[in-house]
Amino acid sequence: MKAPAPRFLLIGFGAVGQGLAPLLVQALGVEPSRITAWAADLEGVSVAQAVGMALQLQPLTPDNHAQLLAAHLQAGDVLLNLAVEVSSHDLIVWCQQHDVLYLDTGIEPWPGGYQPDQGLEPTTNQWLREQVLALRQADRATAVLAHGANPGLISHLAKRALEQLAHDQDLPCTPGRWADLAQALGVQVIQVAERDTQTDHRPVAAGEFCNTWSVPGFISELSQACEAGWGSHESTLPPGAQRPSQGSQASIYWPHPEQGLVQVKSWVPSTGDSLAWLVTHNESISLAEFLTVQDSQGQTSYRPTVYFAYQPCPQACQSIAHWLGQHKQTPNAQNVMPLADLQQGQDELGVLLCHSTGAYWYGSTLSLEAARTLAPHNSATTLQVAAGIVGAVAWMLDHPRAGITEAEAMDSDQVLAVALPYLGQVGGTHTHWQPGPDLRFQNFIASTTP
Repeated sequence: MKAPAPRFLLIGFGAVGQGLAPLLVQALGVEPSRITAWAADLEGVSVAQAVGMALQLQPLTPDNHAQLLAAHLQAGDVLLNLAVEVSSHDLIVWCQQHDVLYLDTGIEPWPGGYQPDQGLEPTTNQWLREQVLALRQADRATAVLAHGANPGLISHLAKRALEQLAHDQDLPCTPGRWADLAQALGVQVIQVAERDTQTDHRPVAAGEFCNTWSVPGFISELSQACEAGWGSHESTLPPGAQRPSQGSQASIYWPHPEQGLVQVKSWVPSTGDSLAWLVTHNESISLAEFLTVQDSQGQTSYRPTVYFAYQPCPQACQSIAHWLGQHKQTPNAQNVMPLADLQQGQDELGVLLCHSTGAYWYGSTLSLEAARTLAPHNSATTLQVAAGIVGAVAWMLDHPRAGITEAEAMDSDQVLAVALPYLGQVGGTHTHWQPGPDLRFQNFIASTTP
């Protein structure tokens, strides 16, 4: 007797959830009646009705999540955690106990988990990641960690970028030997370089924070410590930087300066040389760890520096300036710009592989117009995230007993086969751009912003 099709439960139904729901139907053939979303508000009700799925007002807490999940999900079903401050750790524990498949787009704590009064390290992505990786056991229900656009999809694009750079340099590419390939190519720095130009052309008011995706999610990232995968070529740590007390030691973390945030020199094909915010992200750690080469004594002989260099949309840049001017106080209004109000722009998301003679950018350039054509209820930003999710879900459904898994360990060809039709123009560009006399981190630092 054939097993029933799995039910899908989305925790959170903001901009990403609303963009993902039609893709579950369109890309994966999920019956809408088998999709439910639980959210802290009902602002997405019109999208849920258009998709034909259920949307329920049901915030999850440390006290109620186990009972609520047990009443709705059974073995073989799929839980997609798209919310801010809903604990990945606790939901994974429950899902593995009940053979429910799990995916999140970022490893999240419960409310209060990002507060620095508990010390800086427990608020970092490295700390959160290690708490979840410690749950790993063989032959358990698959739980895919941190898999949207970035983190997630970007790690698969990084593999494609290494393959393409090797092809262009006439270097052999041994399947599965990604770290050795990166070392042979002389890649010293990998920036996840993103530029979002989507706009509604409306000035942002003081006390307002606008964005093309979750405002609470973005503010939490800006409020966390700086984090970077730390390369073997680096000689000097940033001021105040520390190595983590647990895990692989592939990354470092340090507090933002009191006067603002850190900006770094970056490069994207549309504008060339540019400035971007250094934003903490899970792929900075997982990708650096994945691309580490160790000698016979277990000492690191090669690792690139990896971090996220982000140029958010113009309204988000205005919002950051206001937020910093208010000493990072919680904004009075937090608005994801309505899709109908967005008038133009694109999201340019890729990896910038920096080597001794220049750099190679490889990624997705998706216009707002193309996103609207490819999938309803999506901006360019949300569609890149949703594409990463459906690619990972397709892999997860084919590998239901892989346990706790990160993007780097997945079959990138299978994930990208599902995701690529939704990513617009995907390809690479070579440049002679360099940040300074060499590729040490200090030469990428542009400024701290008041």
